[in-house]
Amino acid sequence: MDRDRSYFLMLNIGHFLDHLFTLVFATVAALVLYREWGVGYADLLAYATPGFFAFGLFSLPAGWIADKWSRDGMMVVFFVGIGLTSIITSFAQTPLQIGMGLFVIGMFAAIYHPVGLAIVTMKWKNTGMRIAMNGVWGNLGVASAALITGYLIDHGGWRMAFVLPGVFSIGMGIIYL
Repeated sequence: MDRDRSYFLMLNIGHFLDHLFTLVFATVAALVLYREWGVGYADLLAYATPGFFAFGLFSLPAGWIADKWSRDGMMVVFFVGIGLTSIITSFAQTPLQIGMGLFVIGMFAAIYHPVGLAIVTMKWKNTGMRIAMNGVWGNLGVASAALITGYLIDHGGWRMAFVLPGVFSIGMGIIYL
C-alpha cells in the first residue's frame, strides 16, 4: 500500500474510532454497570451526557489549534489522547468517575471532525468520494460499537471494553506519527 493510501486509511480508522469510543459506555451501562453498581440504566446515561457535550463544544478549540499549529499533530493527539483516556476510564469505581472519564473522552473525540475532515478535504481531489468513504468508516464505528463492546465484555469484562480499543488507538497514533 502506498503512502497516500496508508494516510487515508489512518484517517478512516480515526473516524471509526471516534464514533466507537463515544458509544462504548452505552453498551457497558446496558449490559453490566446497572447491575454491578446498582444504578438504573437511565440514571447511568446521565453520566454520558457531559461527554457528548464535550464532543461538540471542544471541536471549536480543536479546529483552532489545528489551524494554528498542525493538523497531523492534532491527529496524533486525538489517537493517543482518546486511547489513554479510555484506558484511564476503565479504572472508574463510581458513576461520577466514569462520567469524568467520558467527558475527557468527549474532549479528545472532538478533535476528529474539524481536523480529520479538514485533512481529507484539503489533501486530495475527488473530495466527494473521499468524504463519503470517510463517512462510511465513521458509521461503521457507530454500527459496530455495541458488537465490539459486547464481545469484549463477554471475553474480558467491561473494563476491557475501554482498555483494548484504547491500546489499539495509541498504537494507531504511534503509526500515524
